[in-house]
Amino acid sequence: MLKPEIRILEKLEDFRKCEAAQKTIWGRLSVASEVMLVTQKAGGAVLGAFARNELVGFVYALLARRHGQIIHWSHMMGVLPKYRSQGIGLQLKLAHRDFALSQGIKSICWTYDPLQSRNASLNLTKLKARVEEYVVDFYGQFPSIIEQGLPTDRFIVNWPIASKVVGRWLAAPRPTTGIPEVPAVGITARDSTGFLFNKNIDLGQREPRLRVEIPPNADLMRTKGPTLARRWRLQTRKIFLSYLSSGYHVDGFFTENRDSDDLRCFYVLRRS
Repeated sequence: MLKPEIRILEKLEDFRKCEAAQKTIWGRLSVASEVMLVTQKAGGAVLGAFARNELVGFVYALLARRHGQIIHWSHMMGVLPKYRSQGIGLQLKLAHRDFALSQGIKSICWTYDPLQSRNASLNLTKLKARVEEYVVDFYGQFPSIIEQGLPTDRFIVNWPIASKVVGRWLAAPRPTTGIPEVPAVGITARDSTGFLFNKNIDLGQREPRLRVEIPPNADLMRTKGPTLARRWRLQTRKIFLSYLSSGYHVDGFFTENRDSDDLRCFYVLRRS
């Protein structure tokens, strides 16, 4: 695991580096350096991760209000492609938590794509954030080398950073590999190219817990199989909207066969 230096950014030259990182990660500029500077001075947070004086990742968060509570809204977190899967995202989140707590902030909220298995694992498994809402096409259509033209459906998650549950979990995280033996909402198979697809989905189940499988390689699928990627988006949209509106909540994210070519990824839904 790479151990970068993580620090609060204050200089315009560092915010310029965040601009360059945005273009590399998403293919476009979303937040200009001047806005980042103002955000940092006005109660938000901009943190950068540096390896050998190179900015390799960053977090950009606004001071915001949600459900009547003052929070940090983490609008962007990105890690340069060649530095991914080295724990930098987790380290950025933990550093942001420390900074937010020092400012009296008790929750950090953000969105993520439900089909991004790596983000789901970080957010729900490693950080113990909780899904509060599914929003259809949250950002609308925008040019991104990650989105590849798909509707920008998102989970909104709340990370209650001051809670005892989160504190205990971060102090002694427990492995969540192995899929609970609960009924599946969709029955999946592999097509001729090796991508997973749903043979059928069942929106009428009422078991106490259910599992929802997602593809482990959404980015590759969007490049190599865009029609199937869109189908996954629309099917999982229907699944989550249906079950969340009928009393279920997202109870966790689990993986199986992590170290093999047959990685499987599942959300578990629990009826409240």
